[in-house]
Amino acid sequence: MGYGRAVVVGAAFAATAFVLCAPRLAAVHAEGSAEDRAAFQSVQQQPSAAPTLKVYSRETIVDVLVTDDKGQPVRGLTRSDFTVEEDGHPQPIHGFDEYDKEAPPAPARTLPANTYTNDNALPASGPVQIFLFDRLATPPAVMQRAKQYIADYFRTMPAGTQVALFEFSPTKHMALLQGFTSDGRLAAAAVDKLDVEWDPSVGIVVGAPIFVAGLHQIAAYVAGIHGRKNLIWIRPGSPVPILHDGGLSWGIRNMKYVHQMMDLYDIFTREQIAIYPLDPRGVHGFGRGSNEQLNALMKQNVADETGGATSNSNDYQGTIANLVEDTLHGYTLSFIPPRAVEDGHYHPITIKLDRPGLHLSYRPGYNDEQPNPPDPALIHDMIQGPMRLGAIPATQLLFDLHVQTGSSSAQPANTPASGPALSHTKGAPYDTVFTLDPKQLALIESPDGTRATSIEIDLGAYDFYGKLVAARSQTFKITVTPAQYNSLFRTPLKFSLPIDLPRGQLTLRAGVFDTVASKAGTLEIPVAVAKPAAQHAAVGGR
Repeated sequence: MGYGRAVVVGAAFAATAFVLCAPRLAAVHAEGSAEDRAAFQSVQQQPSAAPTLKVYSRETIVDVLVTDDKGQPVRGLTRSDFTVEEDGHPQPIHGFDEYDKEAPPAPARTLPANTYTNDNALPASGPVQIFLFDRLATPPAVMQRAKQYIADYFRTMPAGTQVALFEFSPTKHMALLQGFTSDGRLAAAAVDKLDVEWDPSVGIVVGAPIFVAGLHQIAAYVAGIHGRKNLIWIRPGSPVPILHDGGLSWGIRNMKYVHQMMDLYDIFTREQIAIYPLDPRGVHGFGRGSNEQLNALMKQNVADETGGATSNSNDYQGTIANLVEDTLHGYTLSFIPPRAVEDGHYHPITIKLDRPGLHLSYRPGYNDEQPNPPDPALIHDMIQGPMRLGAIPATQLLFDLHVQTGSSSAQPANTPASGPALSHTKGAPYDTVFTLDPKQLALIESPDGTRATSIEIDLGAYDFYGKLVAARSQTFKITVTPAQYNSLFRTPLKFSLPIDLPRGQLTLRAGVFDTVASKAGTLEIPVAVAKPAAQHAAVGGR
């Protein structure tokens, strides 16, 4: 997938449940009642003839770092200073943006009472730094040394630097160690707590689909951030290289894994994620019979193709400091591919400036193809996985969630999104309303011109011990005619889903899934459902 934003994504489903054409903000209800579930099940596509797909909005996005002969960022360039070519042919620049760490952050939204959102937990825009401690093949002593240097960097990192920390291990798989923060001491503390030891009873054998799904979770987590994201991948050796010929040019035999990684790299391209492989062993010589030289070439391949870089220094702290400093300022360009549909080929990109003496760094091309449909293991981890208690938040779809009691005229306490848990005044039924911008959704077009999408809404309540005690799930299918299409994007969509909650201290996890594009949005909030006697005592004491 070589484009950064698309309105149409290939998939087929039956879209006959209802038509959305309301000109004002209103709750959308599908035919039939929602199904109560003891666990979240896989999405099942309904059999239907695949409609003809027409791509009517595609963009290829390229981040460009521009420096002078002293390595300093060059500011103040304009759209007219750049020339973009694909396959050697000039392309009109469709979008242009200059980004800088010094830009003021977007003001936080004020939410109504009892309303929560997954749109305020992340920085509004990049550049941001994502650290992935890949423990799968890293000896404990090596990772221990690396984490000390990285923690030292966090304690002295420049003010305003946004970092997030992930860990991949045989036991936890992909885990979020620390969400985005500009507090270097907080980030360093998370690194200090990282347990680098292996559990001999578990071993280090983890299937490729689990690892790929974990990287998809990172992409989903940072999708709500506009602009450049740097993935500092801490592991010995190299990630899977990026192949353009589809062959065994790097001597890799597991081609299924290679293809999964190629699709993942395409998603990284869409989300503007540049990879910076960082070997925790540092720089060392190539021994006889060693594959280190091949690893170095593979790392350089992945870095170059995603717009990142590699390190040639044993100074971890200095390397990371230079990486962050070099990417704080840059430009984001976009253009519309000259083809109406994907052709499955690699297309080189050339970007030029009309000013001599400047150095440009950017990814050199992209694969213009749709990713292969994920296998069942990936579907489970990429769609159902985000609904697990404590799972990495997903921001591919941004939404607001309003929660209130459903069987009483009394309302929950006015509680800000960052405040204490909601309290329930009478009974256990709750009403929830999901609100999201329809521009985030993927639609497919049928031969008759109608366009359709399918949205799954999930709720899962977990008790104090992490047990799933209540769940609801409902799929909303939306179909619009050509005349109704423009109206779809004028107002937010609202989806209503009630749920009965058992009494006690609960954690409610909510998810929105675009089952056409395999995109997710999730959030997690506390809910306290009081016992009747305790509640009457609380009311009577007022």
